Order: sequence, then structure tokens, then C-alpha cells
Amino acid sequence: MSRCWGALSLKKQSLESRPGCVLSALGMVFTWLALSGCGDTKVVAEVGRSKLRRADVEFFRQTWSPGARPSASEALGALVDQQLLAEEARREGLEKDEVVRARLAAVEREVLAHALREKRLAEAESEVALRERYARGREGLSRRQVHVRHLMVRLPPREGAQGLARARSRINGLYARLLGGESFEVVAREGSEDRVSAEKGGDLGLVEEGQVDASFFAEAVALKKGQLSKPFATSYGLHLVEAVEDVRVVTPGFDEVRGRLAAEARREAETRLLTELRENIAVQTYPERLEVPAVGSGSATDAGETP
Repeated sequence: MSRCWGALSLKKQSLESRPGCVLSALGMVFTWLALSGCGDTKVVAEVGRSKLRRADVEFFRQTWSPGARPSASEALGALVDQQLLAEEARREGLEKDEVVRARLAAVEREVLAHALREKRLAEAESEVALRERYARGREGLSRRQVHVRHLMVRLPPREGAQGLARARSRINGLYARLLGGESFEVVAREGSEDRVSAEKGGDLGLVEEGQVDASFFAEAVALKKGQLSKPFATSYGLHLVEAVEDVRVVTPGFDEVRGRLAAEARREAETRLLTELRENIAVQTYPERLEVPAVGSGSATDAGETP
């Protein structure tokens, strides 16, 4: 029977050479197992005394990206080949090889760690838990917004006091034009050095707290509708701002911040989990032993050191 063994072998080598792919694959696998109910135990192949189940085939397929995922029959063929090789490796005693044992232990460690994380963190990320988190922190999610126009004169780098004086003279001249009754749109188009907003008459649209320079926002929210600021400086340059509308407070809906809430809940739950484990399981590290001694520098004491 023709099999995609060559292509699947390349996939296997790729995964082995990139450890990060293992965790990514595990994530997809655990997701699939959760959705499938983990109950598909129908035997689809027998290799010696081992039995391969339909869930094993789907498990294997989920380690592939969707665009490269083999068909179920192709995956079964490759899995049978893998099992044949594994059976022969056991017969030859390779599972006792030190390197093989280390690699098996690494895979087991990753799988168990991932499984525990998923088990413990699932509750923190449940819909009920996230909605409770949203309700508790709803007020803190609120942000002020204000619709403004602005114009800017850049502070010339490396020109010192003379450059700053010229920039101030320029912004004061623009300020005088506005005080004299010229429209903000005209002055911004002609004089602002922020050319993107200048083309729109200085209109920045809604600026939101936390998304723009803090000192700029502080000046903007201090204005009432139609009010013009005095010239002020930020790290970007010298500015003039006009409020198009009054400040308003907006609170994002649950769906808008669900992803953010889930990420926060997951981080907090994982921190609690690791803190709990460290309190209950003794941990001792020996970072000095990570250094590889130079060739010929080892001593009898080093060679006999016990872990």
C-alpha cells in the first residue's frame, strides 16, 4: 500500500528539530481531545500486540497545520510505520539507551505539565468566571475619550537652545493666528508638521486614555468643546489642541475585552498554581553545574560529584 511516509518523515524531523512545535502541537491535540470527548476507542489497526485506535490517528493528524494535514488513511499508514519502528526499538532494547530515555522523559514532562495547566486553568477561563471578572472590574475598564484636532511643530534634534527657540517662535505664531480667528483646519493644513493629520485639518478623531502620550491626553481632556489649548510640549514636539467635542467616558462591552480578561485570568491562575506547587514541593537548583568545564580541566572530585 502506498503511504506518505517520506513526507510524514520530514514532518517528524521538523517537529523534533523545533521543540516549540511540540507544545504548539500539544495545545491543538488537547483542544481536539476536549471537543471529541476522548471517547473514540475504535481499533483501526493492530501492530504485533499493540492496537491503534481512531483517536490515535486523529491525535497524530492534529499535530499538523491545517493546510498540510494528511488524510485519515495517510495518517494511519504513517502511524503503523511508526509503531513498527517503535516495536523493533523496544525489541532491541533502545528504550534503555540514556539519550532515548532522556528524550522520552522530556516528552512525558511536557505532556504532563500541559495537561495539568489545562486542567487547573480551565475553571479560571470559564464563561462564568470571565463574566464575574468583568463585572468586578467593569469600572476600571472605563476609559475617557475626546475628539480633538491638533497641530505640531517638531523639536529639531541636535540643534540645542537655538532650535528650541525657533520651534517655540513657530508654534507661538500659529497660536496667534488661531487667537486671531483663523480656523484650526486652515492653520493646521498650512503649518502643522504632522503631515498625516494636517491633510485632515489636524483632525485626530477620538483619542483614548492609555492609547496616546499621557501628557498630550492630559492637555486634551482639560478642554471643553470648542476650547483651544495653549502651546505645550511632549516628547514628540510642541502642540496646539482644539476640542471638537466634550470628554466622554466609555466602558467596553464584555465581548470586546473577553480575550484580554481570559489572558489575565490565565496568567493569574498559572502564577497561583506555580506558587502553590513551590510551597508544597521542595526545589533545589544548582546553576553552577550548568557550566561545561574546559577540556582537560576536570578533576577527580568533579567527575565523582553526585547530583
